[in-house]
Amino acid sequence: MTQQGRSGRKATSLAAPDARRGGSAFVVSVSGTSGAGKSSLIEKAAARLASAATLHFDDYVTLGNDIAEIKAWVDGGADLDAITTPGLAENLRQLRARAAIRLPGSGRRIAPADIVILEEPFGRSRRELSALIDFAVFIETPADVALARRLVREIGAGREEPARLIGALDLQLKAYLAAGRDAYLAASRAARDSADLVLDGMRPVSELVETLVGEIIRRT
Repeated sequence: MTQQGRSGRKATSLAAPDARRGGSAFVVSVSGTSGAGKSSLIEKAAARLASAATLHFDDYVTLGNDIAEIKAWVDGGADLDAITTPGLAENLRQLRARAAIRLPGSGRRIAPADIVILEEPFGRSRRELSALIDFAVFIETPADVALARRLVREIGAGREEPARLIGALDLQLKAYLAAGRDAYLAASRAARDSADLVLDGMRPVSELVETLVGEIIRRT
Protein backbone atom coordinates (compact mmCIF):
# COMPACT_ATOMS: atom_id res chain seq x y z
CA MET A 1 0.00 0.00 0.00
CA THR A 2 1.23 3.48 -0.82
CA GLN A 3 0.50 6.38 1.49
CA GLN A 4 0.75 9.86 0.01
CA GLY A 5 -0.05 13.40 0.95
CA ARG A 6 1.16 16.03 -1.50
CA SER A 7 2.06 15.78 -5.16
CA GLY A 8 3.76 18.57 -7.03
CA ARG A 9 2.74 17.26 -10.46
CA LYS A 10 0.59 19.47 -12.61
CA ALA A 11 -1.33 16.70 -14.32
CA THR A 12 -3.61 17.90 -17.08
CA SER A 13 -4.36 15.02 -19.44
CA LEU A 14 -4.21 11.26 -19.70
CA ALA A 15 -2.52 8.96 -22.16
CA ALA A 16 -4.44 6.07 -23.72
CA PRO A 17 -4.73 2.95 -21.52
CA ASP A 18 -1.92 0.43 -21.75
CA ALA A 19 -2.46 -2.10 -24.52
CA ARG A 20 -1.53 -4.89 -22.10
CA ARG A 21 -4.99 -4.50 -20.54
CA GLY A 22 -6.56 -5.46 -23.86
CA GLY A 23 -7.90 -1.98 -24.51
CA SER A 24 -10.21 -2.04 -21.49
CA ALA A 25 -10.92 1.12 -19.53
CA PHE A 26 -8.88 1.69 -16.35
CA VAL A 27 -11.12 1.50 -13.27
CA VAL A 28 -10.35 3.56 -10.17
CA SER A 29 -12.36 3.15 -6.98
CA VAL A 30 -12.51 5.97 -4.44
CA SER A 31 -13.61 4.95 -0.94
CA GLY A 32 -14.00 6.54 2.46
CA THR A 33 -16.67 7.19 5.03
CA SER A 34 -19.63 9.46 4.30
CA GLY A 35 -18.27 12.99 4.66
CA ALA A 36 -14.74 12.05 3.59
CA GLY A 37 -15.04 14.08 0.40
CA LYS A 38 -15.36 11.29 -2.17
CA SER A 39 -17.82 13.04 -4.48
CA SER A 40 -15.84 16.30 -4.66
CA LEU A 41 -12.60 14.46 -5.36
CA ILE A 42 -14.15 12.24 -8.02
CA GLU A 43 -15.85 15.04 -9.94
CA LYS A 44 -12.83 17.35 -9.84
CA ALA A 45 -10.42 14.58 -10.82
CA ALA A 46 -12.65 13.46 -13.70
CA ALA A 47 -12.77 17.04 -14.98
CA ARG A 48 -8.97 17.10 -15.11
CA LEU A 49 -8.65 13.94 -17.17
CA ALA A 50 -8.93 13.80 -20.95
CA SER A 51 -11.45 10.94 -20.99
CA ALA A 52 -13.17 9.91 -17.76
CA ALA A 53 -16.58 8.62 -16.69
CA THR A 54 -17.89 8.56 -13.13
CA LEU A 55 -20.09 5.97 -11.44
CA HIS A 56 -21.64 6.33 -7.98
CA PHE A 57 -22.57 3.72 -5.36
CA ASP A 58 -25.63 5.76 -4.29
CA ASP A 59 -27.28 5.16 -7.69
CA TYR A 60 -27.39 1.42 -6.95
CA VAL A 61 -27.40 0.74 -3.20
CA THR A 62 -30.37 -1.00 -1.59
CA LEU A 63 -29.25 -0.77 2.06
CA GLY A 64 -31.58 1.62 3.90
CA ASN A 65 -31.01 4.04 6.76
CA ASP A 66 -33.11 2.16 9.30
CA ILE A 67 -31.24 2.09 12.62
CA ALA A 68 -32.34 -1.45 13.48
CA GLU A 69 -31.28 -2.72 10.06
CA ILE A 70 -27.83 -1.11 10.31
CA LYS A 71 -27.35 -2.38 13.88
CA ALA A 72 -28.31 -5.90 12.81
CA TRP A 73 -25.75 -5.71 10.01
CA VAL A 74 -23.00 -4.59 12.40
CA ASP A 75 -23.95 -7.15 15.07
CA GLY A 76 -23.99 -9.86 12.42
CA GLY A 77 -20.34 -9.24 11.58
CA ALA A 78 -20.62 -6.35 9.07
CA ASP A 79 -20.56 -8.64 6.03
CA LEU A 80 -19.82 -6.26 3.16
CA ASP A 81 -21.10 -8.75 0.60
CA ALA A 82 -24.52 -8.46 2.24
CA ILE A 83 -24.72 -4.90 0.89
CA THR A 84 -26.30 -5.23 -2.53
CA THR A 85 -26.04 -2.86 -5.47
CA PRO A 86 -28.09 -4.53 -8.24
CA GLY A 87 -26.68 -3.77 -11.66
CA LEU A 88 -23.53 -1.98 -10.49
CA ALA A 89 -21.10 -4.80 -11.24
CA GLU A 90 -22.63 -5.38 -14.67
CA ASN A 91 -22.59 -1.67 -15.52
CA LEU A 92 -18.98 -1.40 -14.39
CA ARG A 93 -18.11 -4.44 -16.48
CA GLN A 94 -19.74 -2.78 -19.51
CA LEU A 95 -17.90 0.50 -19.01
CA ARG A 96 -14.66 -1.41 -18.54
CA ALA A 97 -15.34 -3.04 -21.92
CA ARG A 98 -15.97 0.44 -23.38
CA ALA A 99 -19.71 0.08 -23.80
CA ALA A 100 -22.17 2.82 -22.90
CA ILE A 101 -24.60 2.27 -20.01
CA ARG A 102 -27.76 3.82 -18.61
CA LEU A 103 -28.13 4.39 -14.89
CA PRO A 104 -31.00 2.65 -13.10
CA GLY A 105 -33.81 4.95 -12.09
CA SER A 106 -32.80 8.10 -13.96
CA GLY A 107 -31.88 6.34 -17.21
CA ARG A 108 -29.03 8.80 -17.69
CA ARG A 109 -26.56 7.62 -20.31
CA ILE A 110 -22.88 7.31 -19.45
CA ALA A 111 -20.60 7.15 -22.47
CA PRO A 112 -17.48 4.97 -22.68
CA ALA A 113 -14.22 6.53 -21.50
CA ASP A 114 -10.54 5.66 -20.98
CA ILE A 115 -10.92 5.99 -17.20
CA VAL A 116 -13.85 5.03 -14.97
CA ILE A 117 -13.82 6.56 -11.49
CA LEU A 118 -16.11 4.63 -9.18
CA GLU A 119 -17.41 5.96 -5.86
CA GLU A 120 -17.47 2.74 -3.83
CA PRO A 121 -17.31 3.18 -0.03
CA PHE A 122 -15.88 -0.32 0.46
CA GLY A 123 -13.07 -0.25 -2.09
CA ARG A 124 -12.14 -3.75 -3.24
CA SER A 125 -13.80 -5.40 -0.24
CA ARG A 126 -16.97 -6.58 -1.99
CA ARG A 127 -16.37 -9.73 -4.03
CA GLU A 128 -18.61 -8.76 -6.94
CA LEU A 129 -16.49 -5.67 -7.65
CA SER A 130 -13.00 -6.65 -6.52
CA ALA A 131 -11.71 -8.06 -9.81
CA LEU A 132 -13.08 -5.11 -11.78
CA ILE A 133 -11.02 -2.46 -9.94
CA ASP A 134 -7.51 -1.67 -11.21
CA PHE A 135 -6.58 1.00 -8.67
CA ALA A 136 -8.18 1.45 -5.23
CA VAL A 137 -7.94 4.76 -3.36
CA PHE A 138 -9.03 5.40 0.21
CA ILE A 139 -9.63 8.84 1.77
CA GLU A 140 -8.77 8.66 5.45
CA THR A 141 -10.83 11.14 7.48
CA PRO A 142 -11.38 11.20 11.27
CA ALA A 143 -14.88 10.00 12.19
CA ASP A 144 -15.74 13.21 14.06
CA VAL A 145 -14.72 15.40 11.11
CA ALA A 146 -16.73 13.28 8.68
CA LEU A 147 -19.79 13.52 10.94
CA ALA A 148 -19.41 17.31 11.25
CA ARG A 149 -19.17 17.61 7.46
CA ARG A 150 -22.36 15.58 6.98
CA LEU A 151 -24.27 17.76 9.43
CA VAL A 152 -22.96 20.96 7.85
CA ARG A 153 -23.95 19.61 4.44
CA GLU A 154 -27.45 18.84 5.68
CA ILE A 155 -27.84 22.31 7.16
CA GLY A 156 -26.40 24.00 4.07
CA ALA A 157 -28.74 22.15 1.73
CA GLY A 158 -31.62 24.28 3.04
CA ARG A 159 -34.27 21.76 2.03
CA GLU A 160 -36.05 21.63 5.38
CA GLU A 161 -38.05 24.02 7.52
CA PRO A 162 -36.23 24.70 10.82
CA ALA A 163 -38.31 22.22 12.83
CA ARG A 164 -37.93 19.50 10.19
CA LEU A 165 -34.22 20.21 9.87
CA ILE A 166 -33.75 19.78 13.62
CA GLY A 167 -35.66 16.51 13.41
CA ALA A 168 -33.50 15.30 10.53
CA LEU A 169 -30.31 16.18 12.39
CA ASP A 170 -31.64 14.49 15.52
CA LEU A 171 -32.29 11.29 13.56
CA GLN A 172 -28.82 11.36 12.02
CA LEU A 173 -27.13 11.77 15.39
CA LYS A 174 -29.22 9.06 17.04
CA ALA A 175 -28.47 6.68 14.17
CA TYR A 176 -24.78 7.49 14.44
CA LEU A 177 -24.70 6.77 18.16
CA ALA A 178 -26.81 3.61 17.90
CA ALA A 179 -25.02 1.88 15.05
CA GLY A 180 -23.77 4.31 12.41
CA ARG A 181 -20.35 4.93 13.91
CA ASP A 182 -19.60 1.21 14.13
CA ALA A 183 -20.85 0.70 10.58
CA TYR A 184 -18.67 3.49 9.20
CA LEU A 185 -15.62 2.23 11.07
CA ALA A 186 -16.12 -1.35 9.84
CA ALA A 187 -16.47 -0.19 6.25
CA SER A 188 -13.47 2.14 6.52
CA ARG A 189 -11.20 -0.57 7.91
CA ALA A 190 -12.05 -2.90 5.07
CA ALA A 191 -11.65 -0.23 2.40
CA ARG A 192 -8.33 1.00 3.79
CA ASP A 193 -6.93 -2.53 4.00
CA SER A 194 -7.68 -3.11 0.31
CA ALA A 195 -6.39 0.26 -0.94
CA ASP A 196 -3.39 0.90 -3.17
CA LEU A 197 -3.26 4.56 -2.16
CA VAL A 198 -4.34 6.26 1.07
CA LEU A 199 -5.06 9.98 0.93
CA ASP A 200 -5.24 12.32 3.92
CA GLY A 201 -8.82 13.61 3.96
CA MET A 202 -7.76 16.60 6.06
CA ARG A 203 -5.74 18.02 3.16
CA PRO A 204 -7.30 20.53 0.71
CA VAL A 205 -9.30 18.89 -2.06
CA SER A 206 -7.17 20.64 -4.68
CA GLU A 207 -4.12 18.86 -3.30
CA LEU A 208 -5.88 15.50 -3.29
CA VAL A 209 -6.95 16.03 -6.90
CA GLU A 210 -3.34 16.68 -7.93
CA THR A 211 -2.19 13.50 -6.19
CA LEU A 212 -4.96 11.31 -7.59
CA VAL A 213 -4.70 12.55 -11.17
CA GLY A 214 -0.92 12.24 -11.05
CA GLU A 215 -1.17 8.66 -9.81
CA ILE A 216 -3.72 7.72 -12.49
CA ILE A 217 -1.49 9.13 -15.22
CA ARG A 218 1.51 7.29 -13.79
CA ARG A 219 -0.36 3.98 -13.76
CA THR A 220 -1.89 4.14 -17.26
